[in-house]
Amino acid sequence: MSNLTQRILVAAIGIPIVIYVTFKPYSLLGLIIIFALVAVHEFYGLAKMKGFVPQVIAGMVLTACIIFSFAQFRLPVHSPSTGLLPIVLIAGLIVTMLLELFKGYPNPFVQVCITLAGALYLGLGLGGLYGVHEYFYIHAAVQPLASDPNVITGQAAFFLIAMLASIWICDSAAFTVGRKLGRHKIAERVSPNKTWEGAIAGLIAAILVWILARAYVPGLEEVSLSTAIAMGMIVGVLGQIGDFAESMLKRDAGVKDSSTLIPGHGGVLDRLDSILFVAPITFFYLQVFGL
Repeated sequence: MSNLTQRILVAAIGIPIVIYVTFKPYSLLGLIIIFALVAVHEFYGLAKMKGFVPQVIAGMVLTACIIFSFAQFRLPVHSPSTGLLPIVLIAGLIVTMLLELFKGYPNPFVQVCITLAGALYLGLGLGGLYGVHEYFYIHAAVQPLASDPNVITGQAAFFLIAMLASIWICDSAAFTVGRKLGRHKIAERVSPNKTWEGAIAGLIAAILVWILARAYVPGLEEVSLSTAIAMGMIVGVLGQIGDFAESMLKRDAGVKDSSTLIPGHGGVLDRLDSILFVAPITFFYLQVFGL
């Protein structure tokens, strides 16, 4: 089976599943946690290829706890005054330092930093993705129009779908235009095939996707034009930076893919790299500026 056929089959199976769970908040949370745990394990695998010894189990637990902090109002115990995230981060730092104290491996400074970096990278990246979904429940508290849980879930799901679609279309546009018209390399040492022409095409495509989504996708009528343009810029810029960032880590480790888990696609981390910077910044944008 060719690589292209494998990629098409995986996409044909995976995309409908992703779309389905965006309408099921708890299923979405579960899927995000599974993806995050696999991806952070791959991240630590890259570090091991460099000879480091991160705290894999502790890092995976911290990653899951960070994601849960973005779903705190669905949990039986939460801290409405400060939020769970600061508590989780402080506890994670203390536990990581304590565990390293008893491991006895050399370079504890590096091991602690790698363990925390992996948990923050995947925890905040995918926690932010769930946070974007949960924003609409917070928003509903001051918007009676969205008081119906079905309305809230639909609006949150369509927003997430638009965000993911804009990321995928941005990547496709950047690849296609860069391959045909690209002349000026961005960072040849890290990713030799990516060009400024492709990056600009990806940015324009992302903005267009959001403008069209605002106009034609049910539930997104409330999104303002300024927010649609801002979302396109967040996706078009940070999504591509996220791609470069993961490429840098893989190149440093001397591998093409983070793993071979997904046929034709590499690892889970390879599929999520563009989301990891987009989602938390989108969550922050919505918290500050709203729709």
